[in-house]
Amino acid sequence: MIFAIIDFGRYVYYVQILNNAAREGARYAIVHGSNSFQPVGPTADDPKIRDVVRSYAIGVIGQGTDLTVHSCWKTPPSAGFDPCNPDDPSILARNTRESRVRVTASYEFRPIIPLVPIPPITITGESTLVINN
Repeated sequence: MIFAIIDFGRYVYYVQILNNAAREGARYAIVHGSNSFQPVGPTADDPKIRDVVRSYAIGVIGQGTDLTVHSCWKTPPSAGFDPCNPDDPSILARNTRESRVRVTASYEFRPIIPLVPIPPITITGESTLVINN
């Protein structure tokens, strides 16, 4: 029972950390829009954004292969818009004012409960922000 409580606490901690890291990555992307002195994107999975997310994912064990970061840009949306849908050719990736940036961080959480084989659980943190510069 104690291990279950500890694992649940770890799970909640990782959810919060990944949501915060994704939000900081999205914030970095909107601050570094096309009008900034050091623009990033609009290529998918920008390495600068990945590095920002990884630096904010403090305490996430095994960041190497267990932590994946995706980022994408799309122009202003219509109703029911998915900014990272590659099958939507009508919406172009741009890094300009009112474009949206979505950053997603996923982690394979592995419980530490002994004697009970629980498979890894995928935790995902996500943030979508609008470029306003």
